[in-house]
Amino acid sequence: MNSIKSVILTMLVTLALLAGNRAEAKSFSCVPLEVQENTNLAQVLCAAPSKFRGGYPIDTHHTITYFAVPMNNPIFAKRFIQLANIAITAGFTLRFSYTSGDYSGESFGCNRGNCRSPWSFGIEKRASIQ
Repeated sequence: MNSIKSVILTMLVTLALLAGNRAEAKSFSCVPLEVQENTNLAQVLCAAPSKFRGGYPIDTHHTITYFAVPMNNPIFAKRFIQLANIAITAGFTLRFSYTSGDYSGESFGCNRGNCRSPWSFGIEKRASIQ
């Protein structure tokens, strides 16, 4: 009976530790300054946010200024580049959704210290109230 209690206690402690280390979905509204592409990645540099907006996102003690996608998924990369160019030309913001602490972008050149790879992105347009 004690061994069953020990196993249950171990499972509960393990679940509690895993819950504390869970990845968290984040989003950020970016005013794009430039879009760059090379053989490995397409990336957008975000303008420094005003103090009113709270600054750049901080993820695991890193200030995120770039969002990038791999070029090995050409359809996703093409959409990323097109939306970034539209946003720059029209003066819109881009909304990036990413996972906090996800460094998978390093595999294609997205620097851990200032870049994240979004799993979702889109153009935001602020509605004008008349």
